[in-house]
Amino acid sequence: MGRHEGTLIRVLNNNAVMIDLDGARVILLGRGIGYRRRLGDAVDLDSASELFTPSGSEDFQELSEFVSQIPLEVFRVARRAVDHAASLVGIRTSQALLLSIADHLNFAVRRARDGVTIDFPLAWEVQHLYPSEAQLGRTTVAFVKEDLGVTLDRDEATAFALHFVNAQFARRDLTGAVAMTRIVQGVLSAVRTGLGPDAVADPMATARFVTHLRYLHARAAGDRQHRYEGPVLISADYAAEVEATASLVRNVLEQDTGPLTKAEFSYLRLHLARLHAGSGS
Repeated sequence: MGRHEGTLIRVLNNNAVMIDLDGARVILLGRGIGYRRRLGDAVDLDSASELFTPSGSEDFQELSEFVSQIPLEVFRVARRAVDHAASLVGIRTSQALLLSIADHLNFAVRRARDGVTIDFPLAWEVQHLYPSEAQLGRTTVAFVKEDLGVTLDRDEATAFALHFVNAQFARRDLTGAVAMTRIVQGVLSAVRTGLGPDAVADPMATARFVTHLRYLHARAAGDRQHRYEGPVLISADYAAEVEATASLVRNVLEQDTGPLTKAEFSYLRLHLARLHAGSGS
């Protein structure tokens, strides 16, 4: 048996099988890949459109059940959405992202067919804080219409967008993305209090600041904060406002991340100073 073949262990359904590949258990998806297969048959990897490798026995059982319950056409739309995100925005494709999109998509299609709608209270925030991911969410909804003939509620795009946000911070569920969105809301509220509403009136400047916040939060959560303290020059004309606002923002962030390093706090002050200078306050 060649290196591009595995031994059939179990047929999950007509389009999904479990194989042994050089001593490792692997799940393959493909049109008709399980049809009339028997235990011990050789299965060509090239006949599969997707290959999943669980990390442990518990994950394997969960993944087996998951894959067997989701239609192949749903996986194909999910794959199209993930590949589109990778090519357009540079989001790293991963097994976790594909599975999360497929899982949400499967339930979204069911809801649409049953006439059920659900509320996404973060729709406005996602649209304004994560415009690239919001567009990916809308495109995913369009793919569903094109490939499955199902019209999803437009707010489903918000949930897909959060999956793409989440993928950039390597979390297994959406709690990280939702929490991050709430934190950004709190930070922007603190900025408005300290620097005035004009400080976040420019969409491009605010988007750059939010990007800094997202990566600062990711570094802090992963214990990878910057340590080097370079010189940070802030105009004396508004140094007091920036210092006061930076303290407000730090209080918001540290409720979730724990203490910020002096270096991270210096970078934060610099970004706030740029916001303030750009607002003309």
